Amino acid sequence: MRDSDDDRRDDDQRFELLTPEFFQDPYPAYARLRERAPVHFHEPLNAWLLSRYEDVDLLLRDRRTSADRVGPLLAQAPAELREDALLLGRFLGDWMPFTDAPGHTRLRGLMTRTFSARTIAGLRGFIERTTDELLDAAARKGEFDLLKDLAIPLPLRVIGHVLGIRDRDLDDFKRWSTDLMAVPMMSGDPAARYGRAIAAVRAVESLCGELIADRRARPGAYPDLLAHLVAAEVDGQSLTDEELTACCALIMVGGHETTSYAITNAVLALLEHPEQLAALREDPAGLAGAAVEESLRWNTLSGWMGRIATEDLEIGGQPIPAGSLVFGLTGSANRDERAYENPERFDIRRRTAGARRHLTFGYGLHMCLGAALARMEAGICLERLITRMPELRPATDRVRWIEGIALRGPVTFPVHCGRER
Repeated sequence: MRDSDDDRRDDDQRFELLTPEFFQDPYPAYARLRERAPVHFHEPLNAWLLSRYEDVDLLLRDRRTSADRVGPLLAQAPAELREDALLLGRFLGDWMPFTDAPGHTRLRGLMTRTFSARTIAGLRGFIERTTDELLDAAARKGEFDLLKDLAIPLPLRVIGHVLGIRDRDLDDFKRWSTDLMAVPMMSGDPAARYGRAIAAVRAVESLCGELIADRRARPGAYPDLLAHLVAAEVDGQSLTDEELTACCALIMVGGHETTSYAITNAVLALLEHPEQLAALREDPAGLAGAAVEESLRWNTLSGWMGRIATEDLEIGGQPIPAGSLVFGLTGSANRDERAYENPERFDIRRRTAGARRHLTFGYGLHMCLGAALARMEAGICLERLITRMPELRPATDRVRWIEGIALRGPVTFPVHCGRER
């Protein structure tokens, strides 16, 4: 039975959700939710929150739910922007994370054929060279912002290389992707974030339209992923220009935002745990991947994954009506004491055999298509950083975290590199 309205409001205050303090450290609130209200109705978002691993895992696999949650996002747009927000809705509606079968199956099939394991493996040399170039520049500074000077430009250049986006356009794409992410982040002034996102859609459509038209006009002239997507077919079907533009934006957003914070959060966790950093320094090649994986669990990049119930559900003994918005709190699930031994401990040698997989990249049909690339980039970057900068240390004792539910990471992260090896 659901609590009264007064009880739910009291719960929201007690759990301290979506406050500045929550965004700084959400894990105490997650622990209270898991213990007291694992299936909780959150009044401000008009949504159900699932905080235990078992329930979140079920949500991500449940065919009785839909990933098409563009409607609830658009419903939050200010009245004066509702008409323009339809453009944003159409654009996001072509993103795989917001689509269901059969449309999702078709899009994923086309994307998987071009974004293959062989394609990803072939990027290793480019990633290594780019990492070294960025570390060379950072070392000359002595003190640098790990996010701004390394973790953002590395995946941005990689995705630009993959898609064939001109270097001069990368900064624009970064700004537009940040503006697009402001909507699912659900933070800040609604009019400002929706206005920026709508303007970003128009800019992305204009630039991508040029790139797509060029590849259609000169088939075979470009070796990049965008050219492959333009030419790709599954069962005689290819992507429309609108779908290609949306895919391009999705790859840009997902391909650099996720990886940027995978790198930054891993370095931050290691510097906060000197014994784990020492273990990594002893075997950087052998443990860099494990360190990235443990960081993905310990400080989940996207702590909230939303679905719409397409029929009446019962989760954890709680009835959830059809049409409800349900968030799986992956950041909470990844620290559930029912799923992991000592989940609050950051341990890069954590036993993985027989352990629960972390849910950072989702699961099932909507598991992140770029997860393998993000892991490879972060592992290469971490190994080279730790090897080349043995005296790396924070330049601040306080980290300010992004205020939003779609990404978890620091706003900035200044560090001293010390003497380079």
